[in-house]
Amino acid sequence: MNIFPALTFFHVTGAITIFISWALEYSYLTPMRQSLMADNEDVALKEMKQYKKIGSVGVLITLTTEIWLMVALWGYKPWIMMSIISIVLLIITETLFSRKAISFKTDKYRSMSYEVSSIRLRIAIGIGIVALMVFKTSDFLSSIFIVITFLIAGVFWIAPLLRKTAFA
Repeated sequence: MNIFPALTFFHVTGAITIFISWALEYSYLTPMRQSLMADNEDVALKEMKQYKKIGSVGVLITLTTEIWLMVALWGYKPWIMMSIISIVLLIITETLFSRKAISFKTDKYRSMSYEVSSIRLRIAIGIGIVALMVFKTSDFLSSIFIVITFLIAGVFWIAPLLRKTAFA
C-alpha cells in the first residue's frame, strides 16, 4: 500500500491550516491594534491563543509529514532542508515576538505591534517556503537565496511598524 497520497494530503492540509491561522490572527489583531479597546483585551488574548493553537497543530502536521516524506520518498534535497529550517524560523519568530509582546503588556500599542509584526514576518517566511516547494531548487545556494529574499521582504514589511512603535 502506498501512503504517499495520504502523507501529501496531510502535508498540504497542515500548510493550509498554518496560513488560515495567520489570516485569522492578522484579521483579528489589526483592528484591535488600531482601536486598542481595553475592554476586549481578555477576549482578544483568548482568541489569539486559539488561533495560535490552530497554527501550532498545522506546523506540527506539516513538519512531521515533510520529514517523513523526505526520509521515505524524496531523500535529501536542498529545498527540503531549507523548508525545514524555515519552519524552525517560524517557531523562533513566534516565540521571540510573543515574548517581546508580553514584555510590553502595559503598553497595548507596542504589544499589539509586536504581535502584528510576528504575523507579517511569519507570512513572509511561509511564502518563502511555498516558493521553495514550487521552484524545487537543486542546489543549496539557490535555496538559501530564496529563504533570505523572503526574510528580507518580511523585514521590510515589519520595519515601518516597528519604527513607529520604537518612537511611540
